[in-house]
Amino acid sequence: MFSVKRQDTLVKTIEAQYGIDLHARGDTKLGNLLEERGFDSLSQLLLAYRRRLTYHARKRRLFLSFHAEDKAQVRGFRLMAYNSNLDIDFYDGSLQVPVNSKNSGYIKQCILPKIQRASVTVCLVGDGTAWRDWVDWELRTARDLGKGICGVRLKESRGRIPPLLNDIGAPTAHWNIQEIIAVIECAAARRS
Repeated sequence: MFSVKRQDTLVKTIEAQYGIDLHARGDTKLGNLLEERGFDSLSQLLLAYRRRLTYHARKRRLFLSFHAEDKAQVRGFRLMAYNSNLDIDFYDGSLQVPVNSKNSGYIKQCILPKIQRASVTVCLVGDGTAWRDWVDWELRTARDLGKGICGVRLKESRGRIPPLLNDIGAPTAHWNIQEIIAVIECAAARRS
């Protein structure tokens, strides 16, 4: 496993020792980083960073970014949080109903607080997701706000991954519970 570190160890020391980039100020203390990102220990954070944490360290607040055409499968994703047979645990902070407006400024005004409250933005990738301007805006906004970002391919999706996910090296999972949990936790650990 990993050696025990004091809570006042600096992030730059952790990054140098383990060869990782936590996207945090180097003078941030480990204890503060763990609290901010929702991890109980350095070991848990490092497992998540390497996409090997297959359980939720804490319940995550997610913002789901998706193309409206995929609404039925998105509903299925949301329902997984309520299935007692699945070990997935999250709050869905996304819009539950579409904003009834054509005014893009107003729509952004409705969506922005949802992204701000989330710790991780999950892009649910369907066949047409990569070409949607709203998905691109949501992902860019999440990145600019320093949120964790990951992708989950919807069942039987063969669509292209949105370019921003590739540009930032965001982890992406197939429709598999263990993979989905691992990429959500990885995104929480790697927040930009």
